[in-house]
This record gives sequence, structure tokens and C-alpha cells, in this order.
Amino acid sequence: MRILTVDDSPTVSQMLKATLVAAGYDVVQAENGQEGLKVLKKNEVDLIISDVNMQKMGGFEFVTQVREDPDYMGLPILFLTTEASDDFKQIGRDIGATGWLEKPFDPDELLKVVRRVTH
Repeated sequence: MRILTVDDSPTVSQMLKATLVAAGYDVVQAENGQEGLKVLKKNEVDLIISDVNMQKMGGFEFVTQVREDPDYMGLPILFLTTEASDDFKQIGRDIGATGWLEKPFDPDELLKVVRRVTH
């Protein structure tokens, strides 16, 4: 199973990759939404985990563009972000996000949610 992570923080990206690879997942990464769209076109993925606030293209715009492609309508997408307000979560739901996790993330909780949305 392959997961695309999209986050502009090198530290968070490293922690995500280490956690997911240790659990047996294949991971491809991008550091913003623009790069995420390019990586997505080149890789078949089973899940996207994206930050909200990023340079060049943020998570909301990225997920909106992903959802506009019929090939990705059923693809699970999780936001992993410091944003915790109900307004942000509602925007996420409105544009088609599957779930929301807050940073800093607990590795066990992350893996539990990943398993839930991919099985």
C-alpha cells in the first residue's frame, strides 16, 4: 500500500515517513500541493496525508484539485495540521477530506486512522 504525504516541514515529513515505513507502508512525498499533484500523477497511491498551510499551493487547494479528477473521487485523504478549529475542519469536509489529525501527531493514533480509512 502506497501513501502520499504532502507537507512542507522536513521534520514532519521525516517523522511521517519513518512511522509509515516502519508499519510496512510504501511512502512517496511532496513538499507542497503543486508538487503533490505531480507526484500523484506519477504514482498510484492508496491514501493522501496532507498539511493545510504550505507555500505555493496549500492543502485545501490541493485536495480540491485532487477531488476534481474522477479517478481520485474515492481516494481517502487525511489532513494532518496544526489547524484545529471547527471552521477549518468543516472546510476540509466540504472539499472532500476523509479525516483530520492534529500536529504533533501520535504515531499509534496516526496508524490507527490510516488503517481505518484504507481497509
